[in-house]
Amino acid sequence: MEHPRHSYWHETSHKKNDSTANKSEINNKEFDILIIGAGLTGLNTAYLLKDSNNKIGIIEGSKIGFGTTGYTTAKITIQHDLIYDYLINSFSLEEAKQYLKANEEGINLIKKIVSDNNIECDFKEQTAYVYTTDINEIDQLKKELHAYEKLNINGFYTNEVPLPINVEGAIGIKGQYQFNPLKYLYSLLNIIKDSKCELYEEVRALNIERNQEDNKNYEYVIKTDCGNIYANKIIVSSHYPFDNDFGLFFLRLYQEKSYIIAATTEREAFEGMFININDPIRSMKYHFSNSGPVLLLAGGNHKVGAKDNEEDSYKELEQFLKQNFKNYQIINKWSTQDCMTYDHIPYIGKYSNNIEDIYVATGFKKWGMSHSAAAALIISNRILGKEDDYSEVFNPSRITPLQSAKEFASSVGNIVTGFAKRVMPIYDQIFDVKMGEGKIVDYNGKKVGVYKDEKGDYFCINPICRHLKCAVTFNEAEKTWDCQCHGSRYDIKGNILEGPTVLPLEKIKIKK
Repeated sequence: MEHPRHSYWHETSHKKNDSTANKSEINNKEFDILIIGAGLTGLNTAYLLKDSNNKIGIIEGSKIGFGTTGYTTAKITIQHDLIYDYLINSFSLEEAKQYLKANEEGINLIKKIVSDNNIECDFKEQTAYVYTTDINEIDQLKKELHAYEKLNINGFYTNEVPLPINVEGAIGIKGQYQFNPLKYLYSLLNIIKDSKCELYEEVRALNIERNQEDNKNYEYVIKTDCGNIYANKIIVSSHYPFDNDFGLFFLRLYQEKSYIIAATTEREAFEGMFININDPIRSMKYHFSNSGPVLLLAGGNHKVGAKDNEEDSYKELEQFLKQNFKNYQIINKWSTQDCMTYDHIPYIGKYSNNIEDIYVATGFKKWGMSHSAAAALIISNRILGKEDDYSEVFNPSRITPLQSAKEFASSVGNIVTGFAKRVMPIYDQIFDVKMGEGKIVDYNGKKVGVYKDEKGDYFCINPICRHLKCAVTFNEAEKTWDCQCHGSRYDIKGNILEGPTVLPLEKIKIKK
């Protein structure tokens, strides 16, 4: 499977080749617990369950480390933009406390795992900041600081930060962290493997069904592209839930894209992790390792498929680098997609109130480091019968129409556009496509997605997403086919890069 870009984490972290089992052996496997998705959520959860005397299986649709975990900025913090004032006013003080405590417990879990297992992952304490360059936004910061006071968060206000831009004000929280997420993930992988959990890469779950086979004493059968798996409990930690029959998550989630540049700079590296309030987003921090500090600059946020030329997002970030960091050298560029809920709170817990023993964790917005660990605690507690006092706010069955209305209306327009592209007229011919270019063209009266590589070979697909039949468009920046309705992504040959789709694009043969 081809990956459009490697992140800085891929360049600096390596997995042992023998850390997973042979996927040809997965057919008819039986587990007490099956975890679908081997990112931070899946492996943190497996770590908490590994000593429970349950037989645990873990499957990953691609290569471990090439999901969302491998493309993050890796901030481990309870400071999630301006979340707490919103939670107190849109939900309640009690629910804001639950959200806060879950993330605090998640951070403590990561710290404990790193310490107990002596994991070398560039783990470093930092102060997290939300800042503004607009004096008219200071009141928003002060409202959030007031929310901190109500929740006993030890925050502070400042207008002096070490950024190379003019900042009007910022609020900070000390005692937050950063790390190399893949060094951590691959260390977890080895620990879990040694505990006799079975891990399989490149096994894609297609569907979950009630088991009807009398000779299999298991509640569920999980259909995969490598055969059937049987399990009594299932944890779906695949970023975007892949099964459309349970939970209707395709109606309750959307995906947002952002872009990251890793660069060395001439200026002295500053401490702290920074993100501003409103667009254009500029998230900045230095990652510190033995090989020296590297600046991670992120931004360019937009709904998946909503930008005509995604290369513009990289150009905007590089222009910011050029203006504010002299003599920089870019090491890596990459993009990432984040699942977003309409009410800004993740879905963590039972898939629905009517379905037993299937659990889900999704919608982490852009704060998956702490949320993934919180999800591991919430779900493992449910399975092991432990009580907690912070999981209710994340209930996937909650109904929040007032809090969700604004974002939902915005996303509906994006989905409608995605369907509309299926009937838009096409005038280009197949042989008008240039080398390195992808287009939707007319071929014998039909729409065909065409990519022409540098050798002059054509790769042709039916430009309809296999998830819920939206049109896909070509992403010039990443050289991928993207669906703007729900965020599925495919490579130039139509192979799956990112769900929720579980089927590749239909390939089309042409005659030259």
